[in-house]
Amino acid sequence: MKKFYMFLFLITTVSLNAQTTVNYPQRVANYDAFFSDSGGNFDDGIDQFGMWANGGGAKQSVAWRNFTEDGTTSGTPSTMAVDDSFTITVSATQASFGVIGLSLLSSPTSTASWDDRINNYAVQVNLNGNSGANDPWEVVSNGGTIDASSIGGSTSYADFKFKFTLNTTTTMTVSINDGAETFNVTLNNQDITGYSVYFTDDWNGVANANIYWKPTTEYTYAMTLDNNEFKREGLISAYPNPTFTNFQINHSVNDLKIFDITGKLVKSFNGNLSKGFLFDISSLKQGLYLMKIKNDSEQSLTSKLVKL
Repeated sequence: MKKFYMFLFLITTVSLNAQTTVNYPQRVANYDAFFSDSGGNFDDGIDQFGMWANGGGAKQSVAWRNFTEDGTTSGTPSTMAVDDSFTITVSATQASFGVIGLSLLSSPTSTASWDDRINNYAVQVNLNGNSGANDPWEVVSNGGTIDASSIGGSTSYADFKFKFTLNTTTTMTVSINDGAETFNVTLNNQDITGYSVYFTDDWNGVANANIYWKPTTEYTYAMTLDNNEFKREGLISAYPNPTFTNFQINHSVNDLKIFDITGKLVKSFNGNLSKGFLFDISSLKQGLYLMKIKNDSEQSLTSKLVKL
């Protein structure tokens, strides 16, 4: 038992500045809406969302996905907060006569056309073929401002990784390939609720070539547990803590989520959870967890929970 508590002490020390990272599986079932005109999408392998765009029509394909707290289509909707980040990777060649891209969106009003791929966009990243000129990746932000990178495609596949970090409600850092190039931009819209991925005309100058959205795709919540957070535990707290099977909260709450130390959501409770409600965690493994608690005023608190 002494070894276990020493382990908890070490994890707790590290977790005081922990963030919660949610994996976004790249499968057709995880997207909310689709549009295609001689294009389409498919599941490829274990965790790759494939897209194609060729045929007799406009050769277009779009897919939309909302941010949720657990990364699934049925999860609680989530809006990007300051210091949150979103990371996504695409495996692709160049786009000689089309475009490969993604947009972070602010509650799009429609998902029914090619034009809607940027409906209420906050920021875009695009690889434009430009009729065979094969321009490099570009970042499009406030008012259509274009920041061109020096990173382009080729006729062989390469991974392109994009990380979007919200610095303020109106500004963002966009990193390409783990900081190979970084752009600080002013957003075109606030309150980012999700993203779109899109593809048109998949001829890359040599052949038709699919693209694949793949790991790493993840959302990181900036839920830093600093000293100020823990001072608030006197207002809302769990007891007993540590616990073997269940615990209570000393106030009524309407939403309580439990994450493991990797940021994976492992248990969720919602509804009118009155003071004295027993939160059963007997199915969880022994260890340290993080709780995100909301009251009926939508105020939230993040706290520790130890399962013995």
